[in-house]
Amino acid sequence: MTKLFTQQDLASRWQVDISTITNWRKEGIITPAKGIPAIRFTEQHILELEGVKLEKVSPLMYRKLERELETIKEENSKLKVILTNILAESSKVVSLVTEK
Repeated sequence: MTKLFTQQDLASRWQVDISTITNWRKEGIITPAKGIPAIRFTEQHILELEGVKLEKVSPLMYRKLERELETIKEENSKLKVILTNILAESSKVVSLVTEK
C-alpha cells in the first residue's frame, strides 16, 4: 500500500501553515486521494508536485516574490539616499581636518 499524507504532514514537509494546504486543496493545486473517508494525499501525487515545484514557480509564489522584490528595491533606494548623505557629511569633516 502507498503512503498517505495528511494536511498536517504536508504542512510540516513544505514548511507552510495548514491553512495554506487547505487553500491549495480548495483551489485544486493539490488533490486528495479518492475513495478515502478522510483528506489524504498519495505519496505519488506529492512526489509529482515536488518535481514540478523544483522546475516551476507557482503563480502564488511568483506574486509573493514580486512583492518581496519591490520592497527590497524601495529599501535599497532609501539606503542609497542615506549613504549619499553620510558620504557628503563625512567629506565635509575630512576637508575641515585637512585644512588645519
